[in-house]
Amino acid sequence: MNYWLMKSEPSVYGIADLEQDKQTIWDGVRNYQARNFCARCSLAI
Repeated sequence: MNYWLMKSEPSVYGIADLEQDKQTIWDGVRNYQARNFCARCSLAI
């Protein structure tokens, strides 16, 4: 099973924001290969 760690700059969307929101979407991926990997990801619970 593969896992991917999605990251954002703290000034854009930090871990405190994620803790408060509990769930979010990740958009704005400019690298086509990374975008394709993200599309194939499933939630890991």
